[in-house]
Amino acid sequence: MKQVGLFSKFLSCAVALGSLWFADSAQAAPGRAVVRAVRGSADFSDGSGSWKKMRVGSLLRQGAVIRTAPESSVDLFLDMNGPVVRVTESTQVGLDRLTFEETGVETVIDTGIDLKEGRILGNVKKMAQASKYEVKTPNGVAGIRGTEYDISASGKVLVISGSVVVLSGGQTFVVNAGEMFDPTSKSVKKGDPQLIIDVGQTIADVTKVVVDGTPTVVVDSPKAPQDPTKTSDEAVDNYRNSESGNG
Repeated sequence: MKQVGLFSKFLSCAVALGSLWFADSAQAAPGRAVVRAVRGSADFSDGSGSWKKMRVGSLLRQGAVIRTAPESSVDLFLDMNGPVVRVTESTQVGLDRLTFEETGVETVIDTGIDLKEGRILGNVKKMAQASKYEVKTPNGVAGIRGTEYDISASGKVLVISGSVVVLSGGQTFVVNAGEMFDPTSKSVKKGDPQLIIDVGQTIADVTKVVVDGTPTVVVDSPKAPQDPTKTSDEAVDNYRNSESGNG
């Protein structure tokens, strides 16, 4: 009986240790963002309070903040946590959460982007059900799943493919491909077809550069070539006004 009791205690300890090992091995790992392209002038802070010049190949961790000058842009490769984000001109954005967890069955990611000013474009691959990818703006939060998106700090959300769930003003809105969320009217509307084509092409081009790692010339002058979709907000405004006039 004593031997059986000792064996039971040993087995219990082994199971407990195994559980601790499994839990530790399943902990979320830190992700990172790799700078694939810089056009114009941009810098970043790693949370220490100091700002550093952005360069191709720079590694950004959770907590980093990026800012771009006028007529400048930065393309980021988030790997598991993305994979693609373009930070457009005159933008300030923080990488609040950037982790992933390999469960043995799937990869669960947690990506949290804080868009303080300006505008970002992104391409998010299909994610595990438990994954989370959120873009926070001063006017709400956009939850993204397997989507190509165009989001402004004003709260405007344009969906090229997939869908986005927007939380704004205590309300929930589902924005599908070809639609946009207008924070002024708190409504979902049809997107401008030409704008959708232009933004979709830009995202496709950026994805090719970012994922393939194609070398990109760095232009230090703030007078770099303009982002072809930099006037997205103005185009959306014009389209909204024209729709109102037709109504």
